Amino acid sequence: MGIGPGISPVQGTRPMTSLFGVLNNSSNGLRLIQGQLGLVAENVAKADDPNRSRHSLEQTSDNQGGTGIAQYKRQVDVALRVQLEQTISEESGAATTADYMRKATDLLGTTAGKPPVTDALDKFETAWKELAATPESTVAQGQIVVHGEDLARELRRLNDGITSIEKQLDTDINQSVEKLNSALSSIDQLNTNILVTRGAGDPTMEMEDRRDSLVREVAGMMSIRTVERADGKLSIFTTSGVSLLDAAPVKFTYDNGQLRSSASDRDLTGMVRDGKLGALLELRTDGSVQDPPQPASNLPGAEILRKLRSQTQAIAEAFLGSTKPGEPTSFADAYNSANPVGEGELPNRFFIGTGAGNIEINPGLLSGDYTVKASAAAGVADAMNAAGRTINADGLRATGLSYGSMVSTVIAQWSSNQKVASEQATIATDFKAQLEGRYKNNTGVNMDEEIAMLQVLQRNYSAAARVMQTVNNMLDAIEGIVR
Repeated sequence: MGIGPGISPVQGTRPMTSLFGVLNNSSNGLRLIQGQLGLVAENVAKADDPNRSRHSLEQTSDNQGGTGIAQYKRQVDVALRVQLEQTISEESGAATTADYMRKATDLLGTTAGKPPVTDALDKFETAWKELAATPESTVAQGQIVVHGEDLARELRRLNDGITSIEKQLDTDINQSVEKLNSALSSIDQLNTNILVTRGAGDPTMEMEDRRDSLVREVAGMMSIRTVERADGKLSIFTTSGVSLLDAAPVKFTYDNGQLRSSASDRDLTGMVRDGKLGALLELRTDGSVQDPPQPASNLPGAEILRKLRSQTQAIAEAFLGSTKPGEPTSFADAYNSANPVGEGELPNRFFIGTGAGNIEINPGLLSGDYTVKASAAAGVADAMNAAGRTINADGLRATGLSYGSMVSTVIAQWSSNQKVASEQATIATDFKAQLEGRYKNNTGVNMDEEIAMLQVLQRNYSAAARVMQTVNNMLDAIEGIVR
């Protein structure tokens, strides 16, 4: 059949070719819109997931302005993500430090009225003054024994409490190391899955969201920096340059106060910064056991076990030890040197033991075999009340103290440090919350935007469908003419 007068065969094919091109473009557009509609539906369904980023499907253009292929993308603000990861590390570390500083002050009893050790010491000192006023009083002698044992028991309780905090720290460190190892292993597996999936041309946004979530878990353990390779794999390093995940994930172990990795036999304890694990290691560290021994850290939240033990021991030794040069007579010397010694009275060694862990009243007083030496009352009362003593312990140096102010100085320092740590944790938590809000707004799903996008896509879909219908009608008309 002829094409018609005045129309060449080549000219007659041009309208058909153009119409088929329009039909093909419209069909591609419909498939793209369908994909976009599916992603919008997923975005809306998972809008409450804090780890979900906004997913999109976008058409790319080639260098000549022609249509390229559709690509899946995540809406991620990389700079803000890096800042958030650092903030997570700082907040986690500050919160952990504040928590253990609170445990220390709870042990000392600063959060529930008058600290028990202060109460016991005050009553012990008052009992000596009463005995000095009434040397013949058996009631005053009995009160000295009762409150002396209370004081010794409190010092032992503090020592045992420090050991309990130490066990909690070790448990927390080991659990944090396990969590860190698990997260690094999972990120490594996701790296592999993302690489394979991309090679197959399939979307990887869900896996990348999950990987970002795990990276934030690692950031919660320690301060890190990340590097995304060209193939999509993610490498992780500490801020000091120690590799956590590159070709393979590092596995950490913790033993005898030292953190080591499968990649190195070095002690990495001092290289872990910020984060929960960094704070735990700093709290747990004890430079006195190093070779050579190191001075105690000036940081309030560092070496708290060492400082607590040293300061509690210093208080106990003040009651057990001899008079220090240039200081008032010690409790022990005031009691031991007093004369005369009456019949049945304890001549010396009111307290026995070597420190806070085993200080106790002389068993002879507890059993009733001996009574308190009455002649020591005035001298002991003066010794306990006399200022001019020094406490020289790890984390604390103070002079001009009495027995009572020695104890109150220790407690006041821990109370003050705990308050500062709590305030810093609150500030860090508030800042993290603000940054998470910004990150969520920039990266996460916005329901208003998704609904607006849904309406746009529906209109575009209808328009593309109408174009296809029109083209089909035109093709049918041309086919009819040709026939």
